[in-house]
Amino acid sequence: MKIEKQEELLREGIRVEKATVRDDDNNTFARYRVNRPDVAAVLVLNTETQKIILTRQFRYAVTAKQPDAILEIVAGRMDEGESPDAAAIRETEEEIGYRVQPAHLSLLVSCFPSPGYTSERLNIYFATVTNADKINEGGGLKNEHEHIELVELTIHDFQQMLQDGKFEDAKTYVAGMHVALYRPNFMRP
Repeated sequence: MKIEKQEELLREGIRVEKATVRDDDNNTFARYRVNRPDVAAVLVLNTETQKIILTRQFRYAVTAKQPDAILEIVAGRMDEGESPDAAAIRETEEEIGYRVQPAHLSLLVSCFPSPGYTSERLNIYFATVTNADKINEGGGLKNEHEHIELVELTIHDFQQMLQDGKFEDAKTYVAGMHVALYRPNFMRP
């Protein structure tokens, strides 16, 4: 495959691009992508309360199929030049009010959530915090029009929701299943 031409169709909060692609049989066709910054996402466990801290927030993109707010792990776009680790720490503080110590943050996986249409890469982390790490109320940034509710679940309830297919957010499943399969000592109730 060879990309012959690329053009930007929309640049308003997101970028939509179109490419003309030539295949090995010399056929040309169009492909589209949403060109987005990469994301840092964090599954957070408070080791003192033994609770998983999630967010619940309005997601316009899915309202036609799910009008209610979505329960998910902390997540947000990386700023230009920002490392995934730094973004994970910043987003955790903005969304749920906990300052993650770098030594308590570990990368679980870096992956493309939907490579058929978006350039976005998810950097999914696991972090532990304590009550002393709570430095503000969280809730997101008002200047970004975020209205984030904090939801705390026991480890058992979180695991049960994973098992029962109750989450509608893929990154929450990936993080939860990764920890359950490969780092089970972190999630012992």
